[in-house]
Formats: sequence, structure tokens, C-alpha cells
Amino acid sequence: MRRLSVGVLVALLLGAAAKAEPIRYALSPVVENGALTALAVDIDFRGDEDGLTVLKFIDSFQGDTRPGRFAEGLEITGARSVTPRPEGGAAIRATPGAALHARYQIRSGYDKAPTTQDETQTKPIILPDWFYTVGELVFAYPEGRYDTPATFVWNDKASGFRFASDLQQLAARHGAVGDMLDSIMIGSPRLRITEGTGADAGLRFAALGTFEDYDDKAFSAMAFRVIQAERAFWADGATPFLVTLAPLEMRFIASYSGTGRGDAFALWVGTDLPLADLRRLLAHEYFHTWNADQLGLQSRQRRSAWLSEGFTDFYARRLLLRAGVYSLADYAQAWNEDLLGYGVSPSRNADIQAMAKDYWRDRGLEEIAYKRGALSAALFDAELREDGKSLDDVMRAMRRLHRRDSKTLLRTNFETAFMEVSGHSPLAEIDRYHTHGGTLTLPANAFACLTVRTVTQPVWNLGFDPEATSNAGVFTGVDPAGPAYAAGLRDGMKKLKREGGAQDDSSVEIAYRVRDAAGREQVVRYKPEGKTMVSFQRLSIPEGVTPDQEKACVKTLSGL
Repeated sequence: MRRLSVGVLVALLLGAAAKAEPIRYALSPVVENGALTALAVDIDFRGDEDGLTVLKFIDSFQGDTRPGRFAEGLEITGARSVTPRPEGGAAIRATPGAALHARYQIRSGYDKAPTTQDETQTKPIILPDWFYTVGELVFAYPEGRYDTPATFVWNDKASGFRFASDLQQLAARHGAVGDMLDSIMIGSPRLRITEGTGADAGLRFAALGTFEDYDDKAFSAMAFRVIQAERAFWADGATPFLVTLAPLEMRFIASYSGTGRGDAFALWVGTDLPLADLRRLLAHEYFHTWNADQLGLQSRQRRSAWLSEGFTDFYARRLLLRAGVYSLADYAQAWNEDLLGYGVSPSRNADIQAMAKDYWRDRGLEEIAYKRGALSAALFDAELREDGKSLDDVMRAMRRLHRRDSKTLLRTNFETAFMEVSGHSPLAEIDRYHTHGGTLTLPANAFACLTVRTVTQPVWNLGFDPEATSNAGVFTGVDPAGPAYAAGLRDGMKKLKREGGAQDDSSVEIAYRVRDAAGREQVVRYKPEGKTMVSFQRLSIPEGVTPDQEKACVKTLSGL
């Protein structure tokens, strides 16, 4: 029998205690001359048993490989020596199991309010009277302690900042360090918080800014309705959940983005975006509560993004229809946007190697993962429907598999669950469309009661340079041989408002209210038709459908 020395035994006991003892986090605003300048982070934790503790930030966040670069002024107490790491954090030498305290500040990634040109939010927003950021950009942690219990405190004794975060729910769910990272935080003296009541108890909505098309009541009512519908799909009970919304100042390009957290989702939205345009985003982000975290592990190269993102988009539409937030016409329109986008995408036939290499660097690859995955979900659902089954059965089976073995990859769980439900493998379709990038064409019965047909029309061509126009603030790069010029649009005109149009769709007239150099206002209308042609699939509701037939169609398409 092997005997341990007293020193080794003590070190092991100290190591076990360090891992079991919660890591304590505190966040507080740094206010100077009445303005917020940074967020201060304090962390109390025990040193590792070998005397070397690495305090680190997550390796990457949405393709950003240095998310810890916004931390500055790191101070460690209780250590013998501290060696800063170039990517953030430090290597700490200390007595085994020593009580350590880290303090640093998070600076802003912006020097002014972000705009709709800032399409993704991979930098903390810290401005004079508000902040908005995710946990991955704020919290460091001792290496190897991702699953260690954690506690959180918001310290604000005098600044008057109102605060909302899913971290306020951390204690109730016995959270860990991983939950600290998978969090959202928003604060401001102007922050508005709406609390759900009755069936919506435990739901919260926190918002900043004003939006042209809706108020807090309208937005929260829609958000809470979506949440209830998706919980019903998974047969999950009520748990606390937070929705946060911050404004993006409008530029030429309308934009919005969001990120799902385990028990929250975060939205960044242009202030003039209609509420109807946010329905799908809300449903998509909330469905990430389950897909992929409760269905299987994802590879870091995003090889299964078609499943985690594309299937999530499929269910966003299905469950909006089921909840009555979408009409059948809304549902068909949402699918037609993706069918068109898929048909004209230069990344349509990208294979798995291209996806793994450049997903975070190529917006086209990211978008095609969503669209191709959603179309695959529709394909699989149609196939299963012929045998009286549904993709819903597969998704719920994936959840059961993940609960049995939380280390299995997402795609592996899908393959196993599909085989369990259908009796045959989905590998042929996966290899054809996602491994090799084959063109996916939906069968005529893919949407049961809706008609699928192929259409051909001129390629979409705005007739000017949208990126240069957005940067300049006036129309730029207007092509003298293009449709915009023919309609009267000229370089130097200022866009006041867009009054029509649809992304990628040359059959829909686009209209801009503009002001010329002499101060005259006019509306320029034209079809954004290019010189070449493109073919893609489109859904339509058959003519003469009765109300009863439409109800039956909705029931089938929503999986009821």
C-alpha cells in the first residue's frame, strides 16, 4: 500500500478545498466626475496546490482570440510573485492554497455609442452613463476551475446605476464559473426594468434607449409570449429569465444582433427597426437556451453550426407560428427570405473545411450555416412527416441523450436520435450538404400545405456602394449604368429614410427619401435589378385556401 507524506497529503487537501470553495466575484462601477469610466472587478479565490495559479480569460469569444485585452491595472494580493500574461491575466506564485485577491478594471471597447454599423458586439460598451457587456469580456478565472462554484455581488453604493443581469439569479441555481462567463450585464441610471407577473413571473426585461416602433410594454409582451411558447415545446417549467435590450444609433444600414445566454438573451437593436422584425431574433436567441447547451457539445471550429444555428432558426419560425406571433403569411415570408438568401449566396457551396477555417471571419459563411441548416431541418422534418414522425421527436431525444452523457458531441447526438426516431441514418444528407457543400433543393412537399416552386429573376443590385454610403453619410458610388442612377439617385444625396425594399429581392421596389445639395427633398423609387439572372426556390400559399384549411396548415407546419 502506497503511503503519502504529510506534505503531499496537506497539498492534496488544500487543492481539494481550493476547488470546492466558491470563487467570489464582485463588480462595481468606476465613476469619475459624475461619468462612468470603467467597471471594476474583484475576485477572491484560493491558489492551486502546486503553488502556481494561472488567472486567465477565456481563449476566444465569437472569433476574437484576445477577449481579455479590455482588462487593465491587474493587482494581486496574497501572492509571492505575479507575471502578467500578454493575452490578459497572470501567472501567480503563492503558498499552496493561499487566499488570493485579484482586482482590475474593464475599459470600454468604444469611445462613443455603437451604431448599426457595429454588427456584432464583441467589445464591452462602457459609456459615461451606461454599460452593456457579456461575461466573457469581463471575468477572469483560475485555470482549471471552470466548473468551480461561484458567487456574485453588484457593488454600487453611491453612483445610482440601476443594474440587471442573469448573475442576480446565480445563487438560486448554484452557479459556477462557467455561468459567470455565460452572462449579460447592463446598467445605467436610466435603465428600465419590467417584471413579469402571473404566468410570466420570474421573467424580466431591462432596456435602455427609445425605439420608434414600440415601447417597453409591447416589446416585453411579445418577448414573454415567445418564451412561454418555447418552454411549452420542451415541457419546461417556469424559471427566472432576463431579456436585455440596448440601442444602436442608426446609420445607413439597419441592423440588429443578439446572443443567447443560459438564462438570458442580449439584444443590440437599431432604434428605428420595427418590432415585427425582431420576432425571429427573439425566438432564435431564446431557443439557444436548449440548442446547443442541452443537446450536445459543439466543436470549437463551428463544424456543427448548421445544427446549432440553422436548426434554431427553423424552430424560431415553427414556434412563432405555433404561438400565434406569426401568421401563415409571416411564416412563408420568413422562409422566402432565407430561400432567396441561400439561392444567391456566393458561399452556398462552401464545404466543412472552409466553414471551420473562416466561419468567424467571413460573414457569408456564417450566414450560409444558418440558412443551410434551416433548410436541412425542413428537409428532415418533411422526411419524418411521411412516416408520422417529426423533427420535434428527434430534438427531444437529443436532450434525453445529452442528459445521459453530457460529453457527447452535438452532431453525434443528432445522428443517434435521428436513427432512434426514424430507423435510418441521416449521414448521407449531412455529408452531401454540410461536409461537401452540395446545393440543397427542397422537395415539393417540404412544407406540406404550402407550394414550393423555383423562380428566376434579375440579381439584386442596389446601384450604389452601401458600405461607402454608410461610412460617408451620403450616397456614394452610384453606378451611372445602374438602376438607382436611372431613377434619379446621385452621389452626395443624403438619405433621410428608406421607404421600401427587401434584402436580395430585386422584384420588390425600393424607395429612399433623400435630400440633394440644394436642400430639396424627394423620393427615389426603383427596382434594384441587375444585368444577370438568378434562380431560387419560393413558398406561396395556394389560392382559394379556406380559413379551416389554413388552420390545418398552421397546425401541420407548427408540429402540433
